Amino acid sequence: MHLAANREMQYSTVRDQAIKRGLAILATSDQRSKAVESNELLAFIERHGLAEGDKLPPERELAPELGISRRALRQLLTKMELEGQIWRGRRNGTFLGRRTVGPISIDQRILRGSPASVLEARIAVEPTVAGIAAVKASEKDLQTIETCMRRTAEVKDDDAWIKWDGAFHLAIAEATRNDILIGLVTAFNNARSTGDWQALRLATITPEKRRRTIAHHRTICEMLRKRSAEDASRAMRDHLLTTQRNLFE
Repeated sequence: MHLAANREMQYSTVRDQAIKRGLAILATSDQRSKAVESNELLAFIERHGLAEGDKLPPERELAPELGISRRALRQLLTKMELEGQIWRGRRNGTFLGRRTVGPISIDQRILRGSPASVLEARIAVEPTVAGIAAVKASEKDLQTIETCMRRTAEVKDDDAWIKWDGAFHLAIAEATRNDILIGLVTAFNNARSTGDWQALRLATITPEKRRRTIAHHRTICEMLRKRSAEDASRAMRDHLLTTQRNLFE
């Protein structure tokens, strides 16, 4: 009888150990699966250039994109929300980063934007600014713009170049007498003074490219002097498109 009891105890011990090993294997497998799912989502975010404040696609679209089930995706998003990596609005969707207290201002959006996205916005806005300035600029405004243009041609170091190049574009905006346009160009300048922009400029701008930029500034000044909105707008657009090519091609 004691022998049977001992065998039963040994069997029970072996069975319990097997169960524990099985559970451990399942737990390890589950951890690996979650790690893969997390990496897939991080890769998706990087691949699409998403940043804090950007919205993720709906779960029904994101799950198949990542190759995981919607249940697994919901579990992953819940974990990320608890860690403060995302926040989910009741009707608004899922956003990267922590929930903001209020709406994000346009200045903040521009400051957070990548150099490529900021330059796209500049190409959309600043040619129109130049066209308005050509019509509304006073003689004093034109003199200020020309002074900034000359200073960009004279300075040698990058910090001074950033300062006077920004002053040139801001002086054109101020000639419009439009506070909204002035605010936008001021925000563009603030974004261009960040480390990302400086590193990009230092890595890509050559003396020859800078000489072409100075020539563009001179042409813009000439078109403003002519009071030709169309020509000033075209000159500014050509300048910014060249800047885009200089930085990203």
